[in-house]
Amino acid sequence: MNPGQEIQKSNWFQQNPKKTLVLFTGLVILLIVFAAEKILQFYNHRHGVFLETESRHIRLKEYRPLTRLLLPFPRGHQPFTEHVFTKKYPIRVDRDGFIMPSRKYAHPDLSLVFLGGSTTECLFVDESSRFPFLVGTILEKETGQKVNSYNAGMSGNNSLNCIDILVNKVIPLQPRVVVFMENINELSTLLYEGTYWNKNTSRSPLEILQKTKMVGKLLKEICIPNLNYAYRNLKSWLSQGEEDEFAPIRGKKLQVDQARLNREFAMNLQVIIDICKARKIVPVLMTQANRITAKPDPVVTAYVGRFGRDAGLGYQEFKELYDSFNATIRRLGRENQVLVIDLAATVPPDKKYLYDMVHFSDAGSQYAAGLIAAKLKTIIASPPR
Repeated sequence: MNPGQEIQKSNWFQQNPKKTLVLFTGLVILLIVFAAEKILQFYNHRHGVFLETESRHIRLKEYRPLTRLLLPFPRGHQPFTEHVFTKKYPIRVDRDGFIMPSRKYAHPDLSLVFLGGSTTECLFVDESSRFPFLVGTILEKETGQKVNSYNAGMSGNNSLNCIDILVNKVIPLQPRVVVFMENINELSTLLYEGTYWNKNTSRSPLEILQKTKMVGKLLKEICIPNLNYAYRNLKSWLSQGEEDEFAPIRGKKLQVDQARLNREFAMNLQVIIDICKARKIVPVLMTQANRITAKPDPVVTAYVGRFGRDAGLGYQEFKELYDSFNATIRRLGRENQVLVIDLAATVPPDKKYLYDMVHFSDAGSQYAAGLIAAKLKTIIASPPR
């Protein structure tokens, strides 16, 4: 047997002694760390110290920064619209979690921020027609100023989520104006859960992760983000594109105290107004445009039928409750001398402008943008206080 044959028969470890040493050293270090962790755990438990507990975080409801998505219209929502959605809609997110286009200028003359849920997010509207962006574009043309207009809307957000976003993301932007619009998410959260501070896995202000779930989440979101995204898409497709966040409560008779629900909403509105004023930001409130009329069309009847059936509400009761939330927005505006843009009274309750009960179509978003820009122009034209 010659030397060449001996080398061919040697294994990988013999051929790579340095790499073998590094690998062996790494394994030894891992074993030492694991053993030290277990010894310290045993020692701490004997002295009443327990560190392996659940982790709690304030849930900042936003899109993950720098996300790029193409979203189809959810199949499960098709019975609640007459529109036909045949394409996917882009969602581009900047490094601060705002829907783009947002930060057009490094040094703008002024900044606007829109807070709200899916009706502000305008998910199934062309990117250039989403009213938070379009309002900034209109104001730029009409005032000659450089305007950054930020869309902080996200499906499911309620006023408590918006308070978190306002404090943690919006104030550092030093905006001139913050525009807030909510209604249906307030109604559903308070009606089904009874309080903003609930334990619903998607609506709770706190996210609670046990040790095992926390490790699993980190592995999925950091190590296999694309595979995790594919899995969530498959899960969404199998559930017809719409997860039911209120599934445990559906079918149960709910107690509806309209006065209490409006008080809860009003207190959060007051917090938003007070925070803005304390930070020299002009707060603006908007009512929510809708198709909830005295004589509803089949699409609205179908949606409210499902919503009302679960809550034990008839159509008229639901309408009164929904309208009362818009009335609360108007009242808080009057009491605080804050501008209220009354979209509920000025956007026609028609399928041309709203593709379902409350969400804007492209035409509706463009129409609303014109109304909003006209109202904000008086604020923009005056010097900041």
